[in-house]
Amino acid sequence: MVKIDRAEIIRFAGLFKYLSLRDVMVRYKQTWAGVLWAVIRPIVNIVIFGLLSVLISKPQNYEERFLTVSCGVILWQLISAGITEVSNSLVNNSNILTKVYFPKIILPASSILVSLIDFAISLVIFLIMFFVLKGVPEWKVFLFPVFILYAVVFCLAVGLFFATLNVKYRDIKFLLPFILQVAFYASPVFLSTDYIMSFNAPIIIKKLYLLNPVVGIMDGFRFCFFGGNAIYDVPMFIGSIALTLILLVFGVNYFLRFEKSFADFI
Repeated sequence: MVKIDRAEIIRFAGLFKYLSLRDVMVRYKQTWAGVLWAVIRPIVNIVIFGLLSVLISKPQNYEERFLTVSCGVILWQLISAGITEVSNSLVNNSNILTKVYFPKIILPASSILVSLIDFAISLVIFLIMFFVLKGVPEWKVFLFPVFILYAVVFCLAVGLFFATLNVKYRDIKFLLPFILQVAFYASPVFLSTDYIMSFNAPIIIKKLYLLNPVVGIMDGFRFCFFGGNAIYDVPMFIGSIALTLILLVFGVNYFLRFEKSFADFI
C-alpha cells in the first residue's frame, strides 16, 4: 500500500491555496454574467426539477415536495460537479504537470473547492426558500456539515480513480457524464428512498440500491432539514460508509502508484 507523504503536502500548502483560488477565478473569468452563473444555474435546476416533481407526484403539500426535491438537486450538483472536477483535474492542468515537481494529489484535492463554493451559493438560495416557505429549521440542521463531508470524501474516492484513468484513457471524459447520468436516476435525487423501496423489486436490487453511498448522503442531508428517517436501513448505511472508505483507499493508492508516470501519458 502506497502512503501519502503528509509532510510534503504540508510543504506545498501555498501551491494548494494558489491552485484552489485560480480554479475559482478561471471558471467565471471573461464570462458576460461572471459569478452570477453560480446563482443562475442552481435557481434554474431547482425550479425545473421542483416543478416537474410537483406535476408528476401531485402531493398534498406542494411547498414541502418542492423543497425536498430542491434539497436533493443542490446536493447532487455538489456530488456530480465534485467528481467531474476531480476526474478532469490532471488533464486540465497538463501544462504544469510536466514542468514543475509537486505532489500531484494536490491537483484533485484543490479542484473540489470550486464545487464547494458553487454548492455554498446554492445552499444559500435553498435556505432563503426554506425560510420563506417553511420557516426556521429545527436543531438537526446543524448536522448537515457531516453529510457534506461525507459527500466530499465520496467525490474524492471516485474522482481519484477516474482522474488516474483519464490520464491514460481519454475516453473517460465521454464515459463519465454517462455514468453520472445513470447514477442520478439510481439515487434519491428526484424520488425519495421510501418511494423507491415501495416498488415491487427483488430484495437484492433494493439492497444494492441502499448500498449506494449517495443514498445515505441524500437521506441524511434531507433529514437535517425535514426530519423523518435519516437512515432507511442502518446495516446497509454502515456498509455504504465502508464501501466509500474502501473506494477512497483504492483510489488514493491507484493514484499514487501511477503518479510518477503521469507526465509520460500527458
